[in-house]
Amino acid sequence: MISKAVKKDSGNGPKIIVSFGQGEIAYLINKESSDASCFLTFPKLLQAKASSKDGQVGSQQNPVPLIVDSSSAKGIVLERRHGVDQGKHEGKPVNWLVVGEAEKAIRVYMTEDGIVYWADKLNQPVVDAPQCLIVDRGQLKENTEVLLYGLLDAGEGKEIQQFVLNSDGTLSPMRAPDLIWGWEPPAIKKARMDLVSEFVVKHAGWPPEVTPSSCKTNELKGGGSPLTEIIYTVESPNEEVTPSKVVLKRYVDKPLRNRRLVAASNAFSRVGGSPTIIASTDNWVIEPFAGQKPEFSPETWMRRMADLAARLHTAPTDWFDSWQEEMRQKYPCLQNVPVGSLIWSCVAYHDGNLERYTAEDMEQLSTAIPMPLSKSGGEVVSTHGDLHKGNTLLTPADVLVAVDFEHSCVSQVRQDLLYNSWERGLNRRILCTAYLKTRGLPCSEREVDLLAVDIIVAAVVYFRLLRGLLFPKEAGGDRMEMKQALSELNKLTPAVQGLKDDLEGCARVVDKTDVRKCMGNIDLLVDLCTKSWF
Repeated sequence: MISKAVKKDSGNGPKIIVSFGQGEIAYLINKESSDASCFLTFPKLLQAKASSKDGQVGSQQNPVPLIVDSSSAKGIVLERRHGVDQGKHEGKPVNWLVVGEAEKAIRVYMTEDGIVYWADKLNQPVVDAPQCLIVDRGQLKENTEVLLYGLLDAGEGKEIQQFVLNSDGTLSPMRAPDLIWGWEPPAIKKARMDLVSEFVVKHAGWPPEVTPSSCKTNELKGGGSPLTEIIYTVESPNEEVTPSKVVLKRYVDKPLRNRRLVAASNAFSRVGGSPTIIASTDNWVIEPFAGQKPEFSPETWMRRMADLAARLHTAPTDWFDSWQEEMRQKYPCLQNVPVGSLIWSCVAYHDGNLERYTAEDMEQLSTAIPMPLSKSGGEVVSTHGDLHKGNTLLTPADVLVAVDFEHSCVSQVRQDLLYNSWERGLNRRILCTAYLKTRGLPCSEREVDLLAVDIIVAAVVYFRLLRGLLFPKEAGGDRMEMKQALSELNKLTPAVQGLKDDLEGCARVVDKTDVRKCMGNIDLLVDLCTKSWF
């Protein structure tokens, strides 16, 4: 994705290669049918090619700047996320590079003084920030491959996407030579948004007198999911239309997953846990615009998340039955994975690694996962599966609801609470106490700490082992072998079970565990459980 930018020149100094800020979406356009003013051209690449020997241009030591030259002064930029101003935001980046595939984007942020920092190395400036995009080792011959690399780190380039350099200076995707990078003129964008509005007017039950061109339609950017193709908000000019503002989500063409996602959304909406679906098919849904991203203190967040989880867990579980059966038929390795296993949340989101495993492998894995210590942690319920702050909205009526059901399945209570395991010990107890009280379950000090231990263990097992095994490499997985996973679980399980009647040990795990460190080294959690920590 490329966004609009104003090309700048810093006087006698180097030209700014990348602008930082928000711009209109740019996209791939058909070269033969579009206005030439929409094209993005890269004359510096052509010049470098003409001046080079044997067509070899660019290296990490001597990069070729990817300077954009177009009649409309468009450029490659960083896109602002969620309307947040540039700079630091709670220690996290608010911008990300959008050339190529989002999954491969190189994340950086820029402070008010113009310094660009790495996203995952807070307070460490990017080396050679003006040359944020370079061509490295490119054989710049006509219609041959060009590799775009982002933001060099310690002398190593990170591949974004492969292109070909055309004779007129435009860039095309390697496998689509008839398309080139371009920008979207306002008239074309308006026509595209009107088609979206027309679709919503037709399917949301709005009266026919609402004209598409009078609707306010926006394309949402940032925070995308591999299962979601695009999201729009559409607002009717007539406030008497109910609801007057809706969200249209279009999903990628994976009907089996999409049916599960829509079924989960319907199940949760009936218990007040998510927005109500107005209309849907296998590849799109329309739902009311629920509200805004909430801001609470850490303690309030724990109580509100506990209340939301408790509501979600009252939903019936039968919506999941047909999808689960279809998955078992598609992947025989799932035949013996029991209902409610933590494995199902991984499988719901990504099934790219399942073909490498047998039914015996998956049965061994499921059996090796530590059993929950608390009475509530192992309860089989309808779970959101990805229940963290970013997947919630606060309605005008001050009700916290969940959105984005890509991980939703029928699993265990501890699966839905594990995203809050990053919190410190006090907040873990606030969460578990509030959850148990809301559900009307026993909430003694012992039961609270047992549930807190359950979500800590579930988080480490889920993020380190299950995702490492069951997610493909492009989704952050494929970093764990089954033999290693079973070996680690065989160490962890007896250590966790030894806490069942050890109140002091449970308190130690709740107070002292750093989940992120344990995700990197599971022995840290084993040591805490067995007192070897001292």
